[in-house]
Amino acid sequence: MILLGVWVRLPDGKLAHAGDLACADPDSQGRYESEFEYAEGWLAHPSAFDLDPESLRLANGRARHRASNLHPPLGVFEDALPDDWGRRLLVFDRRLARGAQSEAHLLRELGADGLGALAFAERGEPAPRRSPAAAVDLGELLEAAERFEAGKLEDRAQLRKLLEAGSTPGGARPKALVDSDDGAWIAKFPSRNRDGRFDVVGLEAAAMALARRAGLAVPDTRLLEFGSRRALLVRRFDLAPAGGRRHMVSLKTLCKERPGVHVLAYGELATSVRKHSSAPRQDVAMLFRHIAFNAAIGNTDDHLKNFWMLRDEHSWRLAPAIDLVPDVGERREHALAFLYGHTTPSRSDLAAIAKAWGVKRAEPIVDEVLRAARAFRDEATRCGVPADNALEIARDIERRIERMRAA
Repeated sequence: MILLGVWVRLPDGKLAHAGDLACADPDSQGRYESEFEYAEGWLAHPSAFDLDPESLRLANGRARHRASNLHPPLGVFEDALPDDWGRRLLVFDRRLARGAQSEAHLLRELGADGLGALAFAERGEPAPRRSPAAAVDLGELLEAAERFEAGKLEDRAQLRKLLEAGSTPGGARPKALVDSDDGAWIAKFPSRNRDGRFDVVGLEAAAMALARRAGLAVPDTRLLEFGSRRALLVRRFDLAPAGGRRHMVSLKTLCKERPGVHVLAYGELATSVRKHSSAPRQDVAMLFRHIAFNAAIGNTDDHLKNFWMLRDEHSWRLAPAIDLVPDVGERREHALAFLYGHTTPSRSDLAAIAKAWGVKRAEPIVDEVLRAARAFRDEATRCGVPADNALEIARDIERRIERMRAA
């Protein structure tokens, strides 16, 4: 069994013990029982809040919340973990045996180095293992990421730097946490195994710029070149101005998605955002703008872990849009349904969605999104995307735009 103290880095930078998470040893199928209980000190803390406003309510006091693995009601702890890339790094560096690769083991290894406000420790206060990333050469990290992905990274010093910088952000593609004089960033690297013929780094840079034109709230970005290779920097949005952290919870967790219970449509996200946001009208309208943009550029990787809510000192708000990439996988269908299907919605579909969600002035929102999407080829050229990539994606986007213009 693993028993972890769960800590919260508050927006003012102070640490507070929020509760304790216990996880049994996994069986041969990787299944285990888990349990969480809030600490008395957290229940009495003047800055205390629900770690998950849907499933872990403070109003339940010292109730013990039980789950299989870290499924709901304990999904917020799975949110704290990196996805495939970071987990592979942790397993490889710590030489974790197959039976020691459960989420609980990975949380123990992650400690205080995750995105968001949560931190974990078996004893006492958690301490970050990650050294200041400002001292890390980004070009060296990019090279180390390429070698690790190819199974050729043998230099332990390079691996240590990559682990310290790259074990935390979510997503399956290579990335790292880096600091600079003007803030903290997530660096996204190219992937030989996943990008295929596409310049995904350049395409994501173009999509993020178009999203800003379309009126979405998106983090600042910066495109950097290292010879023939490039990295996209995305400003971290989990850091609070006073030096602390903003707590993050995914829409996957808020919608209680788990094996056998799947969220099928965007409407379920809107319901959850409306329920928990302190500004539901604005956040639901922004979610509507986001899904219209996803439809226009073909961001078909629109699963629930790409949508988050953030907690500031007093309330929950929809997080900025991230992971915006055109349909480089040529999936054609979106992970989530818009109205009745997973393909590009028509204008009348979008009008029906807006009516159901209570979004006012939906037509101007769609028009603004489409104007931005039409500028894709120019933006891709500005971001240095190869001409054949830009042309192929531009043709796909134009087909989607025509569908979205049709009644």
